[in-house]
Amino acid sequence: YNEYKSYLSMEFILATAGFDYTIRLWEPHNVKCFKKLSHQDSQVNQIDISPDGRIVVAAGYQQLRLYDITSPSPYASTTYEKFEKNVTAIGFQKLNQWIFTGGEDGQVCIWDLRTATCQRKLKVPSAVNSAVLHPDQTSLIMGQDNMTCSVWDLRQDQEQTIFKNSRKDCSFQSVSINQVASHICALDNKGVLRVWSVNSYDAPVITKQCHVTRGLKTAFSPDCSQIVTTSADKTAVLWQFDETDITKEHVLFTPEQKWVWDACFSADSQFLFTGSSDGTVRLWDTRTPNKPAKSQLPEGHSRLLKKEYAAHQKAVVSICFWDKESHKA
Repeated sequence: YNEYKSYLSMEFILATAGFDYTIRLWEPHNVKCFKKLSHQDSQVNQIDISPDGRIVVAAGYQQLRLYDITSPSPYASTTYEKFEKNVTAIGFQKLNQWIFTGGEDGQVCIWDLRTATCQRKLKVPSAVNSAVLHPDQTSLIMGQDNMTCSVWDLRQDQEQTIFKNSRKDCSFQSVSINQVASHICALDNKGVLRVWSVNSYDAPVITKQCHVTRGLKTAFSPDCSQIVTTSADKTAVLWQFDETDITKEHVLFTPEQKWVWDACFSADSQFLFTGSSDGTVRLWDTRTPNKPAKSQLPEGHSRLLKKEYAAHQKAVVSICFWDKESHKA
């Protein structure tokens, strides 16, 4: 009972997962891992935490698993297994009524959390590498393996293409929409970031070569002032965003860091978490001025790095930060 009560009283939860078949839940302020969840038989492709902070959902190979954070069991309480390939995209509706999934089988589904059944389905011609829910909860933005970025309107049950490129060696790896729903961004496997205004999908308002190698993740900060991009070049980059351009602010790296698979901001946009192939999650202070003295380490190293969460035995490919205050009604 005391453990259950302590979970409910938590203000912040950091969830991390990857290729070592485990999910770890942390108290981010003191770098304490308070729970280890088992994800047997499959790597974890992506995780998310429910708006009420009680459920962790994990996407893996041919299955989706839900874990009750308040339960003493390290195993999933519910498993969905109606998938042909890897599940690569997941997320919660803000009222906790349903979740969405997207995967390599080209299917995007809406699942009723009460009945664990698929209520709606969209079939697209390519693998879905990334999907995010519009802030108004009425549409899904999807990045596909055939270099298509599209929007599924859940009210009209119609898909609208934002962008499509015929190059067979290109694919969108990550998509994001900002909190005020004014702009959508997508990062491709060549390290190119594109940003569109939701008022017009005719052409990107920004096209930027952000990395010279494979792009992996992009996200807007909650205050809409920054965009983060991560890459196989072993860096995460913070960009100052306005409506027509992005400007590089910080390059985040350490000598030990490898591919940076994922990144997420704190609710106040003042901190950023990154997950890397070296099995470590890092916390960076986005407010630190980027003006190093000559005696300091190279750009972005120790001045911005605040904490490291090192417990995973293999690559950390997905992270999620939950803030109780930001999910209050």
